[in-house]
Amino acid sequence: MWFDAEEYVARLEKARKYMAERDLDYLLVFEPETVTYLTGFYTLGYSTSFQFALIPSSGSPLTVLRKAEEHHFLTTAAWPENCMLWYDGEEPAAVVLRVLREASVKGRVGFDGGSWRAPFSVIESVRTQSALDLLDLGLELERLRFIKSPAELDYLRNAGQAVGLMHAAGIDVIRPGATERDIVIATSAAAVRGGSDYAEPGPIASGDRAYHIHSAFDDRTIADGDLVFLEMTAHKKNYHARSMRTVFVGTPEQRMVDTYRRFVEIQDEALATIKAGVHCSTPDRMIREGILGTDWVESYPNKTFYGIGMILWPNTYEKLEVTHNADFNFEAGMTFHAYISAHGLNISETIAVTEDGVERLTTFARELFVK
Repeated sequence: MWFDAEEYVARLEKARKYMAERDLDYLLVFEPETVTYLTGFYTLGYSTSFQFALIPSSGSPLTVLRKAEEHHFLTTAAWPENCMLWYDGEEPAAVVLRVLREASVKGRVGFDGGSWRAPFSVIESVRTQSALDLLDLGLELERLRFIKSPAELDYLRNAGQAVGLMHAAGIDVIRPGATERDIVIATSAAAVRGGSDYAEPGPIASGDRAYHIHSAFDDRTIADGDLVFLEMTAHKKNYHARSMRTVFVGTPEQRMVDTYRRFVEIQDEALATIKAGVHCSTPDRMIREGILGTDWVESYPNKTFYGIGMILWPNTYEKLEVTHNADFNFEAGMTFHAYISAHGLNISETIAVTEDGVERLTTFARELFVK
């Protein structure tokens, strides 16, 4: 298990409080992150094998998994005695119906219909071939994971430390004649040495592609006058931390240097307003108005924060984000990727909200690096 048994019991109590508020007898959970969060079970095979969990209003959770994943279940699950297996050749809809029948499930059942692992065909089969009262919860169950425990925050801190090592290694190899692959090699090695459980560094780009987020590295050779975009991501037990930095190769214009420095100030000013109970519009407005006040860009449509925590592929973030029309208050234990990305200048941190402020989980120097 990644956590003590008491951690999983507390999570189960949180889920059951949610169930009681909605008069649910069971939760049918498909989203891999939520399955892992509530049961402990983790496998790389989530992307290729159909797994789900059945959470009753009392008793132990039931985890349903492919036979090929049994070893991973037995070595990670909080309730390793309580599972049902399916075998290659069975269809997901038939598996779900069999499990519901053999577990004698009755009554009102909530399910996370917003999950990529909740196929329409499966849900329709349950609707038409069972007498259950189904309630589609969309992505609501993700909210169970928004507030991080002290143990979860420790994993995030570990990942944040690795991110700093990755930035240092990447910046060290950037020079005319180096390639984007050189950066990837250096940052991937630093990630593993720094304690990350995965070696992939995140988006890396140079030249024209450095002006756009989510660019993948290629064979390009770095030249004088290039911008280089680094978004370093590390994972500890799939708890993510990430931060973005910008490197200029050569001598940048003074306006670029000054604007980047102002972006750092804007981020600091915005983060200084955040604590438990503060509405998300407060720092969001400060960031948007601050960026536009530099005249570096004419508009700023990006989100300014998005949730980050335990994330499994293909998901890349938690579904809590701060946009111009977001409406929620920060709570202690929430964790975010806080970022500014404007026409090639990128700066971001992973943060945790506390009762009286924020904790920066990534702490690498914030400046426009010049090589």
